[in-house]
Amino acid sequence: MHNAIAIFNKNLADVKQLSGLYQFLTTLTAPVSYDDILRSQLVYTVSAFDKLIHDLIRIGMVDIYLGNRLPTAKYQNEPIQLMLHHRLAQSSQTSIPPLSVFFNQILVEKFKTQSFQDPAKVADGLSYIWDEQQKWSKIAASMQLNLNDQQTRTQLKLFISRRNSIVHEADLDPTTNSKLDILPQDIDNAISFFEKCGNSIFDLVK
Repeated sequence: MHNAIAIFNKNLADVKQLSGLYQFLTTLTAPVSYDDILRSQLVYTVSAFDKLIHDLIRIGMVDIYLGNRLPTAKYQNEPIQLMLHHRLAQSSQTSIPPLSVFFNQILVEKFKTQSFQDPAKVADGLSYIWDEQQKWSKIAASMQLNLNDQQTRTQLKLFISRRNSIVHEADLDPTTNSKLDILPQDIDNAISFFEKCGNSIFDLVK
């Protein structure tokens, strides 16, 4: 899991570097808007968070499979195709590649079409590796932003909603077909929020 959080923080560091590019370009006297750089930063930030949750769940489930952490109720009740179950049952722990590699591949295929962005989906996904009932209360407290669990979830939903507007609707106002306003501070706030949220989740489930 330490590799997963290192990748997450590296991804966010790359996103932050785009702020310097934006600031430089806006000093140029050209009749061009560079706001799409800010929009791309939000998209990449959410993507980094989504990948982190995917990685934590997958790595945690493999650790459970290997007996390195306790199974959760959701993990134990997860159905598996008979074909995959048969292959796992017929193989030995000395198989090459190891069974854990095959199990990891199963999880990659299982989760590749799912997103872990919405607070409810994040909590449900984490249930594979974390039996905590009040997940967002724990996460909110760990983030130390003076937000309760409801406020934290609402803030996350707002960032995700804006990301979806950018990705699916070209970030256009439906009444005017003009781009919605976006400011550097909006992006700084988003990056800071996801950085705290991702690292807090890691600290709670590692």
